[in-house]
Order: sequence, then C-alpha cells, then structure tokens
Amino acid sequence: MIDHSFTLRLSTLLLLSSLLSFPMKGAADPNPKIGRYQTDTKECSYTDSTQDSISCITLQLKGRSPSVVAVRFIGHGRTKNSRRQLTFVTFTTQGKSPLTCSTGTCRLDAESWQSTVSSVAEASFNSNGIATGLPKAWAAKSGECSLKGRVLRCSALHINGEIYKAEAYI
Repeated sequence: MIDHSFTLRLSTLLLLSSLLSFPMKGAADPNPKIGRYQTDTKECSYTDSTQDSISCITLQLKGRSPSVVAVRFIGHGRTKNSRRQLTFVTFTTQGKSPLTCSTGTCRLDAESWQSTVSSVAEASFNSNGIATGLPKAWAAKSGECSLKGRVLRCSALHINGEIYKAEAYI
C-alpha cells in the first residue's frame, strides 16, 4: 500500500505558495480606519491629573474602528529618556475618522474633525519603556476632540470636576 499523504501535503503546499505569489488586484483594504498615525508637534501641551501643564513633543492618533480614535499627547517624563502621556478615547456617531489607513499605517488627511470623548487615560514610562506604575483611566462626563486646520484640541470633564485639556500644533 502506497502512502499518498506526503504527496498530497506537498501538492497543497505548492498550490498555496503559488497563490501567495500572485497579487490580488482590486482587493480593498479591509480596515481603512484602523492603524496609527504619529508625528512630532510644533507646539504642544496638556493638563494632567495634578492639573499641571505638561509640554508634549509627539501626537499619536490610533484608529481602533471607523468610529473610535485614541488621541495621545506624549511628552518627556521627569527623568532622562522617560515619557508621560495623556490619551483621550473618542467616538463619533457618524463613523467619520480623520485617518486614512492602509495595513496599519495611517495618514491624517482630514482638514477638520470633531468627536466626543468617552474616557481619558494617563501613563508614565521609564527610559526602558516600562510603565512606572499602573496607568490611570477615567470615564469622561463630557468632552470633545476637534481638528481645525493643523491644530488638534481635546478637552474632557471628569465626574469629580477635574478638567483635562490638550492642544497640539502639527
């Protein structure tokens, strides 16, 4: 009796590898709003949980779905090469994201955009990129992020009355 399982597996492997070598023309990106955009800022600052004003150097937008975008303001930490960040998680009922993404990399193409803030989070990292404590996160009582021209602003009101604000010129 001849064992054909090896021949069958080899034939299947060859068929699959040949299919992978042909580009799929006309295939749309399945997630055009999911991915990350990051840029250095010309001017940037945010108000943290202690209500201190922190300067930031990097703006990051992370598309999590067509209607959910995390807006992160990243600045230097208290020690060399450490960093601090404030993140506003936003959602829009219109499903409009300011991002255009392909395979996880995004461009910020929108001239204007507005979205409601659902939560705010704060985190700090040491020079090795390791979190220096647990991140803090709060539900927002109200808030919004907006992009007008090349200025992105976010603000949120915590249920205890604290206000979180951030502004970046890009």
